[in-house]
Amino acid sequence: MADEPDTDGETDTDDETVSVSMEITGSYEEVISKLETDTSGGVSLTPVLADFETLLETVVRIDGGTRSAIAEQLPADMNAAFDAEAVVDAMQVLERYDLVVLEGNTWKPGPQLDR
Repeated sequence: MADEPDTDGETDTDDETVSVSMEITGSYEEVISKLETDTSGGVSLTPVLADFETLLETVVRIDGGTRSAIAEQLPADMNAAFDAEAVVDAMQVLERYDLVVLEGNTWKPGPQLDR
């Protein structure tokens, strides 16, 4: 590629080095969120994974429960709303990975959590 004059009449070359510095202030979380980049170019599953982790942590904390009991114990700051039916839907996914088991009408921590 030939060097071409820019709008100032100066010639750009491919071997020029540029240095940029900036200051980002705020809480740790705010600064990190500004610095993070999504390199996948796709949809982030972070909120989904966070909700599933919270759901699983809740099942472990209460040592199992019915779908309604689990739904009542979930924190309000979940990314998606989880009523009793949504709990069942999510539990069925976790069950495929042996993270929970259904005994009667009670969801309990699964064998993978015993490891």
